Amino acid sequence: MKRLVADVSLALALSLCAATLLAQTVYRTHDASGPVFSDKPLPGAQTIELKPLNVIESPPAGASTAAPSSPVQPPAAAYRSFAIVFPENDGSVLTNTAVFEVRVVAEPALMLADGHAFTVRIDGKPVGQRFTASEFMIPDEFWGDELPPANQRIQLDAAIVDRSGAVLKQAPPIQFYLRHATLNSPTRRPIVTNPG
Repeated sequence: MKRLVADVSLALALSLCAATLLAQTVYRTHDASGPVFSDKPLPGAQTIELKPLNVIESPPAGASTAAPSSPVQPPAAAYRSFAIVFPENDGSVLTNTAVFEVRVVAEPALMLADGHAFTVRIDGKPVGQRFTASEFMIPDEFWGDELPPANQRIQLDAAIVDRSGAVLKQAPPIQFYLRHATLNSPTRRPIVTNPG
């Protein structure tokens, strides 16, 4: 019990001294009631070596000390949803040039300030461009010299990527048909005039 009282007394004395005596020496003596701590040496006092105090710098004047209103999320967790809305899954796109529109929707909107962009693949082949608008066209350069045949089923994949190209969010892939428009005119019948 004496030891506990001594430890508590020492802790109390040190905490009181620490507030005002950052670099002073503390002395310990004993009297009838136990140890006595002081900043003045008394006859028979022992010097106590104090460990350096942990000091935390105060923020500059005017700086906010309030915690941020919401925790900072990594970019991948920031996108709650991402989907391809056009072409529709199992739908058709009518084009004779294989150039077609893609529309995507991300929630929240694409974080352009962080360097994020949309990328797409067609049948596993990257289109090779980064898109920052939610509506964009697949360029005819993607197909090269040969257009895909009519009525071919195509798979479209889309992703949100960071500025280094790392995938942050992947949309569920969709499949659709590229259809060609044809002009089927009915056969014209000859006009018969009534003689006479």
